[in-house]
Amino acid sequence: MYQAGEHLVRRDLVKKHGVSLSIVNEALARLSGDGLVETKEMYGSRVVSLTAQSLRDEFVLREAIERHVARLLAEKASDEVLKGLMEDARTVDRWMNELGHDGSQGSLLHLDFHLKLARSTGFPSLEEALKWTSMRALLTTRWLKNQQLPHPEDFHQQLVHSMLKRDPALADETMRAHLHYADDYEARNPKKIPAEPAKA
Repeated sequence: MYQAGEHLVRRDLVKKHGVSLSIVNEALARLSGDGLVETKEMYGSRVVSLTAQSLRDEFVLREAIERHVARLLAEKASDEVLKGLMEDARTVDRWMNELGHDGSQGSLLHLDFHLKLARSTGFPSLEEALKWTSMRALLTTRWLKNQQLPHPEDFHQQLVHSMLKRDPALADETMRAHLHYADDYEARNPKKIPAEPAKA
């Protein structure tokens, strides 16, 4: 586990992981594309530090993207596309309602569902921007804490149901409520929020 701000020395990574320099360079390039590593000339690469302010800013961007995605899908997605998304939503909801599930696998399943919504609009830039903000959110305890909350059994299916009604305003509002679920839950139940997991 690497800490925020930690320098990533390529030759050390090669030795530690027993891989070639080209593989290390490719991995760092991918992490940089996801906004998890930053590389500066003369300083090398380091793990990005995520501040409370930067995470708030990125959440605003994520919300804008996801709400626009919901509107586009309600307006333009075919019935076949929405039917496929409903199956994916059922899979995510089943995972969220199971006890003893693998949190890391479920987080990626959840992330992939939201990325697939963006991908289904046919605008690749929406998926790329959403991936960047969501991958960074995966590093935070807030993401993990949100997934420990009790959710409606059809939490993600509600999103697709709203799109199937072909009302962009309804889809937009349903996505807004979805994204703010944890904040709204905390406001209603201030003493029921699970403790944040201990940091490694």
